[in-house]
Amino acid sequence: MLIHVQRESGLAHHTMTLRPWQVQILRVVASKWFVAILAVGVLSWGYFAVQAARLPFLHHRVTVLEQDALRLDTLQRRLKELQVRYDQVQKMLSTPSSAPSARPSAAPMSAPKNP
Repeated sequence: MLIHVQRESGLAHHTMTLRPWQVQILRVVASKWFVAILAVGVLSWGYFAVQAARLPFLHHRVTVLEQDALRLDTLQRRLKELQVRYDQVQKMLSTPSSAPSARPSAAPMSAPKNP
């Protein structure tokens, strides 16, 4: 196949000779199916490239969340210890409800109950 290319001014021109296998390749590359398959390939590669780029950021985020989980475990353990101590102090400071009152006309006062 001979292709003759000439500029608009007509001063320069170029002639290309394509062999049959080159024409077949050009026909395949210019087809709609090839363009569609190439587009799907480029899009899928782009998707996986973006996911691979996110990996270091996600790894850092997981590390931060693991550290937060350790802090929460420590805080929960400390809160349980303080709650036990608070309950112990409340028991020590509360008065029994069956104690006789000093004044018969006064209504008996009861200690606040813990939920």
